[in-house]
Amino acid sequence: MSKIMTVGYVQSALQTLLFASDNLEATEKRTASGLAVGSAADNAGYWSAATSMTSDQSVLGSIGDALNLGASKLDTAYEAVTSSINIMDEITGQLVTAYEEGTDRGALNGRISSLKENLKSVLQAAQFSGDNWLHNSDTLLGAAKSIPASFERSVSGAVSLNYLSIDTADTTLIDSADASRGLLTAAIDAETLNSGGTSPRNYYLLDVDSAIGAPGTEIAVSDATTSAQLDDMVAVVGYLTDGLNRLASSLGTISARIDQQTTFVKSLQDVLDKSVGRLVDADMEEESTKLTAYKTQQSLSIELLSMLNGHQQSARVLFS
Repeated sequence: MSKIMTVGYVQSALQTLLFASDNLEATEKRTASGLAVGSAADNAGYWSAATSMTSDQSVLGSIGDALNLGASKLDTAYEAVTSSINIMDEITGQLVTAYEEGTDRGALNGRISSLKENLKSVLQAAQFSGDNWLHNSDTLLGAAKSIPASFERSVSGAVSLNYLSIDTADTTLIDSADASRGLLTAAIDAETLNSGGTSPRNYYLLDVDSAIGAPGTEIAVSDATTSAQLDDMVAVVGYLTDGLNRLASSLGTISARIDQQTTFVKSLQDVLDKSVGRLVDADMEEESTKLTAYKTQQSLSIELLSMLNGHQQSARVLFS
């Protein structure tokens, strides 16, 4: 009777040990990887869905990178234009001061010249990845700028980017090849701005030694500058500032649109990440509890087998 009971206990202990060891190995694997579904063998349906969503995350990541690159180019141009507007406001202020009697026009003109040099510097430096939308030095004006602005997904699931085209003629502020193509280097007719007459009085703001120069007078002041000429210069600078404001508004609108798309892409990535986690991530608190339980079962089974083995040895000696 004792022999039968001992054999039964041994078999039960062995089964418990095997069960605990198998489950302990699986639990340790889940604990180490953090995944409840690490392969198709664990759960084919969940694994397939998670793999598909992970692929979508990768595609969205590439889309986000493209949108960020386009936004960076836009932001570079936008910041340069807004800085230029501030400089233009200061130039206007210097011209208005020149109306006052007794002012040192030589000093005012020095300040205006310094501001114009700053303007050139800002616009020449407004490049991102070697691309400058505001400054042109090529004989031919470059092709329209194309930037990714949004994305769409077809019925089949294919993802594609939508691009916006920005005409370089609208963004060129300085042109050192042909002054007439740059807003700040071209000649502006003050007669048209002030009275709509037919006798042109052309002024230009920046002289950049263009191969094809601007036919007119550079905006500057001296003791010989008349009030009528100051009127013309203030009108021209105001016209140029308005042009910069329109450009900044256009760039800002496009940038805001791209930022919205970028935020949406990031939100989709977060949603996919959470969805994948729900499907394949292990509950670490639960797995830790199981790990302790299986280790305890394994330890107790080994101890029981050791005791039963000692009992069998004692019985064998007793009845031998």
